[in-house]
Amino acid sequence: MSVPLTAVGISHHLAPLDDLAELSKIAEAVTGVLDAEPRLLGCVVLSTCNRFEVYFEADSFHGSLEAVLATIGTALPAGSRAIVDEFEIYPGQAAVQHLLEVTAGLDSMVIGEAEIIGQVREALAAAGSRSGASLTRLFHAALTTAKAVTAGTDLGAAGRSIATVGLELVEKRHFPLAGRSALLIGTGSYARVVTAALVRRGCTDVTVYSPTGRAEQFAATHPVQPVPEEGLGEAIAATDLLVACSGGAATTGSLIGTGLLASARAGLIAVLPVLDLSLTGDVDPEASNLLGVDLIDLEEIGAHAPAEQAAAVLAARDLVSRGVDTYLHLEQGRAATPAVTAMRAHVSQFIEREIESANRRYDAETAAAVARSLRRVSNALLHTPSLRAAELARSGELADYSHALQTLFGIEIKAEA
Repeated sequence: MSVPLTAVGISHHLAPLDDLAELSKIAEAVTGVLDAEPRLLGCVVLSTCNRFEVYFEADSFHGSLEAVLATIGTALPAGSRAIVDEFEIYPGQAAVQHLLEVTAGLDSMVIGEAEIIGQVREALAAAGSRSGASLTRLFHAALTTAKAVTAGTDLGAAGRSIATVGLELVEKRHFPLAGRSALLIGTGSYARVVTAALVRRGCTDVTVYSPTGRAEQFAATHPVQPVPEEGLGEAIAATDLLVACSGGAATTGSLIGTGLLASARAGLIAVLPVLDLSLTGDVDPEASNLLGVDLIDLEEIGAHAPAEQAAAVLAARDLVSRGVDTYLHLEQGRAATPAVTAMRAHVSQFIEREIESANRRYDAETAAAVARSLRRVSNALLHTPSLRAAELARSGELADYSHALQTLFGIEIKAEA
């Protein structure tokens, strides 16, 4: 790879969800600071309920790595900065391997989860032009490989996700969701996933409450009914299931407090399953102490995540390995681009001179035929040298090739921007 790529971060494997929640809060601030970091040529921040990772490209490794880690540490509250010392570092090819595994769902809390592809795509889209050329190609390679894993293996064939595992847990503990009512808290991307999962299970009465006033807008495009701002308590009292997935829209405290739940469910015999899918926690953890509430959070969902079949995981890892090899093959060959471009430009100037001469000497039809012939011959002559340049780039021998071009033809090779 012509530009070193590096990934740093931490996932659910090493960090408790509380730490990941703290990191998710600073994602936007970290992105803003790194945008102005002169040592970085590109940067993408991937922040989900499973992980917080920064992918970046830079001319130097150590200086840029220190800058990224320092930025993350500075953005965190003083009491949380020690988590940066636990970050894993993936340099070069290891970063490529890691991102492809992550995007394929092989490193998720729920192996083969459905949401991660969309989250990786959104991270790249959010980065925009600041992702840089190399990272953009890497993320597209990861998305392509993930699609191949989805289409070519049984990994996640049931469409498993954190949301579906949580809903399965509700059904095992309490009741089938078919014919039941559910109340959603939040209208973001995860609310869309939950809505679809509820509909698939036959949930006939779904309402939505938005702490940011977007309930009616969400209901206009989804099979749900909006809950007015003053009607939250009444909606909690009337529902069979509460699913909180706002992403922590409240600035202080929890969106759903213990007092609200207790008063809304007062006098009711039925236990209310409360599924909290928010990384930052929409529901007050103390609600688990209420007799009429069964609070299921992300940690409990992770503990009940099903193990995937070994054969499906092996098949997925094989596709990931092929994806890594393909990406590296293309990137290593890309190092030959400046030499090939210079060689083609050198030959092209002679071809164009002959075409101009033919235009002066012959009629339009004959001159056009001469131009086509000259360009066809030049493309044929340059085909083999171009392929050879890519082969030498992959084997690390491109310098001799470039030196030969300069010595024999006086062709100056300019570094690729």
